[in-house]
Amino acid sequence: MSKLFRLLFFVVIGVLFLFYLFYAENNYLPHVIEEVNLYAFTILAAVGIGFGIGYINKRLNEAIPWRSNVLGRFIAGLSLDFIFLGGILLLFGWLANVLGLIDYTMFPEDMFIRQIELKLIVLSLITMFVVTLVEFNRFSYNEYTVGQIRKLKSQRKQLELQFEALKSQLSPHYLFNSMNTISSLVYRDPDTAENFIRNLAETFNYVLNTREVQLVKLEEEIEALKDYAYLLTIRYADAISLNIEVEQVFWKKPVPPLTLQLLVENAVKHNIISNDQPLKIYVRATEEELIVLNNKTGTPSQTASHRVGLNNIKNRYAFFTSKEISIEDTDYFEVRLPMLTE
Repeated sequence: MSKLFRLLFFVVIGVLFLFYLFYAENNYLPHVIEEVNLYAFTILAAVGIGFGIGYINKRLNEAIPWRSNVLGRFIAGLSLDFIFLGGILLLFGWLANVLGLIDYTMFPEDMFIRQIELKLIVLSLITMFVVTLVEFNRFSYNEYTVGQIRKLKSQRKQLELQFEALKSQLSPHYLFNSMNTISSLVYRDPDTAENFIRNLAETFNYVLNTREVQLVKLEEEIEALKDYAYLLTIRYADAISLNIEVEQVFWKKPVPPLTLQLLVENAVKHNIISNDQPLKIYVRATEEELIVLNNKTGTPSQTASHRVGLNNIKNRYAFFTSKEISIEDTDYFEVRLPMLTE
């Protein structure tokens, strides 16, 4: 609660308490002019109680945060607020007696204890329950709004990363190589050119259809990879081979789209590919990992680092698992991706 709202809330509650208790014993409401001291005393007590409870809740939020222990914080808040309220009411009750604001002689002692104090205790308990409930609702609302903001930021970041992957697949260099391949095939081998165009279209169709998708089935990723592999086979012939050794039991596992394609593209980009130095790429799967590895044939001149594509994959995986991506760069270049759960 804000300070102003807390102030107004407890002033209103205090006055309502006064009205109820006074009317219950006298069958009429206290006159503002005649009972101005009683009104002032009630409002003063209400303000003191309101800010006292606010201070207690502030310290409790530091000692027992709602996020770490909701039930414990709720019980502690309710208990301490009620104890504080009881102490304040006893204090102000004593002051009211000393100042003569309440004529205790008009009530039989046993009846007064049963009717006035019991009612006050019950009303106070209900009020403290409502106050603690309001505090909990405020925490819940803040958690919800913060969670929604985090979710939106996460989704935006994922889309940015997938946009980067998309740009990689639609890069001018990639398109230029594809167009050159088609140009060389059109007159020499029209059937192969037609198949190349069809597989190129399927590759781009997959890229565009998954640009706003967080996860796809591994089966879909593999099918798209096969289309991409066909394009590589046409370009490099026997100088490149892609071996997909993934059992059908893993096909339903989720994977960020374009993950495999980016890793295969990295292997092609960062190795010399020729009949004398063929590139061999393997895709494998276990219960725990999805593995992509390739032999190293030599690094072409003017080749950028692996890190751009790998960082993109790492950042996207970080949204779905705390497990790290493993990279081994020895005689083989191997990337081990944690297998995500459905």
